[in-house]
Amino acid sequence: MEKLLNQSITEIAELYRKKEVSPVEVAKGAFEQQRRLEPELNAFITLLERDAYQQAQEAEKKFLKGDKVHLLTGIPYSAKDLFYTKGILTTCASNVLKDFKPDFSATAIEKLSRNGSVLIGKTNMLEFAYGIVHPDFGKTNNPWDTAKTSGGSSSGSAAAVASGIGCFSLGTDTGGSIRIPASYCGTIGLKPTRGLVSSHGVFPLSWSLDHAGPITRTVKDAAIVLEAIAGYDPKDSYSRVESIGRYSIGEFGKNLGKKRVGILSEKSLSGLKPDVKRVYDDTLKQIQSLGWELKEIDIVDWERTEDIIMNVLLPEAAQIHQDWFGRQNDYAPLTYQQIALGMEHKAVDYLNGLRDLKRFTASVSKLFDEVDILLTPTVAFEAPEEDPVIGSEELDEMQFTGPFNISGHPALTLNMGFAENGLPIGMQLIAPHFQDMELLESAYALEQTREMKFPPIVTR
Repeated sequence: MEKLLNQSITEIAELYRKKEVSPVEVAKGAFEQQRRLEPELNAFITLLERDAYQQAQEAEKKFLKGDKVHLLTGIPYSAKDLFYTKGILTTCASNVLKDFKPDFSATAIEKLSRNGSVLIGKTNMLEFAYGIVHPDFGKTNNPWDTAKTSGGSSSGSAAAVASGIGCFSLGTDTGGSIRIPASYCGTIGLKPTRGLVSSHGVFPLSWSLDHAGPITRTVKDAAIVLEAIAGYDPKDSYSRVESIGRYSIGEFGKNLGKKRVGILSEKSLSGLKPDVKRVYDDTLKQIQSLGWELKEIDIVDWERTEDIIMNVLLPEAAQIHQDWFGRQNDYAPLTYQQIALGMEHKAVDYLNGLRDLKRFTASVSKLFDEVDILLTPTVAFEAPEEDPVIGSEELDEMQFTGPFNISGHPALTLNMGFAENGLPIGMQLIAPHFQDMELLESAYALEQTREMKFPPIVTR
């Protein structure tokens, strides 16, 4: 069963169709894996065992009848606990919402439900996705080394997927909150183009920077989930009509030609830890082995991106939380402190941030006249023991991820190597707006150059 739980969506889906394994068996295996590992991981806030078995049984009936169903039918998954789930606890890992049960589900959850996916639980996260662990919910630990953090804010989602507890998870990303934990946990993390996946029914952190997307074990799995959850949603004011690309899942991986890959100057990479620099250099060699061309690029205002993010994020988050500002004791102290900073933020700085956001977006978009994709490390270091505070001078997690929340371009992390201490190290690929499927195909080509490994917590 452990081997089965680490297989890809397409592999499990094929077993369903051959009637060699049942969705009920796979759901049961996921819950058994969760019970075995959870005391060390702390990846889940709410489990949905009864509902999941009911959904799995419905899927099983369809396979037994030979019905033609979606590829995700019967596939178990989890969702970060800020995706609204009708009648199901949705806490955002905060005591502010400790008893909140929404009366509707997020659009992404609804789409997966219609496709027959099996929701097994809601995952732990940093409080309100704001970069801080609430002490009553606790830190999610890394399956590669449980003394380290799994990252955030989609903490439990990355740890669960890496550990074989469900085939994929839904996360959100405002400055790197899908890609950072995915990098730390050795999974695939995709931040789609802004507006491609609906944020309706997803509790916001900063509406100008928020994205929703999948965390998976393989690149193709990410493409399958993206195809299921993408699309225009009139309930989301930021939703866009454009498509996810010119390829269907059936054609995935068959249309990839040579790529021009933009890379940053050595100066922009000067803060990399030695192991990250080694894996980055190895990745450049793998890229060249594919026959792809490397081209050094310069991104205007690259050194200012953290200031741009904070000028936008702080006041938007404060506005979202203003009605609860009197409930200081329900927040983690540092979360409340950041909300308070947003309350004091000058309107002129916020407006300058929005202006800079548009300017930076245009400058990144222009780069794609010269290159097809960009490559950077995902994070400058491997997983630390604790989640760094947003704006930390010592450990800047968002150095490489945050800029593409500003610009809204699709960005993906995939594991491309390991540090000397055995922790995974991710590399990030970025593509033009709404070329998400092309981005995934490029990542797929790189994925084929490295060996799939599983965390020690799974294999021991």
